[in-house]
Amino acid sequence: MLDRFAVFLDHHTRLLLTTHENPDGDGVGAAVALAAHLKAQGRQVRIVVTPALPENLRFLDPEGWIEAYDAGGAHRDLAAWPDGWLLIDASEPHRMGSLFAAFEATGAMRACLDHHLKDAPKGFDAEFTNPSASASAELIYDLIRPRIGGPLPEVMAQALYAGIVSDTGNFRHSNATPKIHRIAADLVGQGIHPSRTYNALYQTATPAKLKLFGRALEGLQLRDDGRFAYVAVTKADLDACGATHEDLDELVEEPRKLKGVEVAALFSEAADGRAKVSLRSRERVDVNVVCRKFGGGGHRLASGAKAPLPLPDFIAQVEAAVLAQMGQDIV
Repeated sequence: MLDRFAVFLDHHTRLLLTTHENPDGDGVGAAVALAAHLKAQGRQVRIVVTPALPENLRFLDPEGWIEAYDAGGAHRDLAAWPDGWLLIDASEPHRMGSLFAAFEATGAMRACLDHHLKDAPKGFDAEFTNPSASASAELIYDLIRPRIGGPLPEVMAQALYAGIVSDTGNFRHSNATPKIHRIAADLVGQGIHPSRTYNALYQTATPAKLKLFGRALEGLQLRDDGRFAYVAVTKADLDACGATHEDLDELVEEPRKLKGVEVAALFSEAADGRAKVSLRSRERVDVNVVCRKFGGGGHRLASGAKAPLPLPDFIAQVEAAVLAQMGQDIV
């Protein structure tokens, strides 16, 4: 797969790198590392995200390469710029959010690079997926490392390490494979600081975020004798705390800390008006199956979905699907 991916890259001189809306550490880290590699080869590369680069990921962009999508302004003619468009860390075009219209309109060759479980990607001219990888950053590492004999440039090594940390939950999740630990060791050996990376990713909360967590946890719901736990956040909750959708990051992990919880969920009202769920499984329940019923997906133990439903209706439907899946997976 990586050989085919390298051929795809070699055939384009103006590459646009994007990731899913509300970008995370893996999508951004993989994009920045790939951009550094391509720029070193003299390629024209742009990274565009929507709606913006989160505050806790800005340390990954010391050169200021990442552009926040502005459909009516600077990016009015974005579709015409690239000859290759690569969606990183997603394999469903609609996950680009407001970038999707430009993606549809472009004449560029369109491709995706992803490590999530998904049906055969649609809407692309080429797809490069490997669900056995722990992170999209792992795929970029596998592409780049054999081509660079010595130490990686700092911006590249930092981006790859942060992407790996982000998608393995700081090496807590089941996708923290022996291989990904070896990759991390290589990057640490090159001078990347684990503690500084962790602090940048996870120790930048605002008072508004902490207030939001408290407000959400006051409404904690338990089902099936405490095996399913969830919290819900509405737009009114965000407004009351002075918080943003960015502040929801990591909230889904809080209910999973409870003893006996097999599945945790965070329900929210997305910025586009749809109802959203993030599901996390401790070990035994396949939440990817649940999210795919609602047009979403991800990993077996970490998935998400959106639906054009009122939040209470969506909660009821997802709750029923989760309990049914728990009944099937937990023996």
